[in-house]
Amino acid sequence: MQLSELDGDLKQLKAFARRQDKIAHKRDVLLPKWQPIVDKYLADVGSKEIEPSDHPIFARSIIWLFDVGDFGRAIELGFKAIELGQAMAAGIRRQWPSFIADTVFEWCEIQAEQGHSVEPYFSQVFSQVAQHWQLAEPITAKFYKFKGLNLLRSTNGEVKATQVGDISTLQQADALLEKAASLHKGVGVKTVRNKIEMRIRALEAYGSQEPS
Repeated sequence: MQLSELDGDLKQLKAFARRQDKIAHKRDVLLPKWQPIVDKYLADVGSKEIEPSDHPIFARSIIWLFDVGDFGRAIELGFKAIELGQAMAAGIRRQWPSFIADTVFEWCEIQAEQGHSVEPYFSQVFSQVAQHWQLAEPITAKFYKFKGLNLLRSTNGEVKATQVGDISTLQQADALLEKAASLHKGVGVKTVRNKIEMRIRALEAYGSQEPS
């Protein structure tokens, strides 16, 4: 009965023409409706009352949480889905690691360009991308690139090596970009690495000058 009701909710979502109306419906109607079911399932699994199994409502709720921008809860449950071997929600071709990585990365790019913080969500996902998830090299590479560029980013979101006055920060950024290039040659870091190198030389030359 619950799966039939979920199908009905998904059909109702398709009736909304505007994306913002779909998001509002997910946030205000669907998530409050289905979250108690998800919480009970996770509690039962956690207490060993039931064995983990594919749970379409659990899977769909994670997608909705990302859609409405509740990244804290979405990432928490997404990691749990991976831990439990939960199947991806119907109709989505990517598996959980690549879906989470891509979704969070897209959000991070927008936030960073506007000068907003990407934490703690970027670091939470980067840790998994770098250490645990076996994703395609271009995906992993773009995470290393983003982390490196973010060290060069100003408060208004602009990436400029010349505004960084600390050599160790520049070196750290360059190491991350080097790692990105080693994973995927087409990641596009050569120009910024050259600028980092020039900036380091300039700072070293300035520091070596005798005071007048």
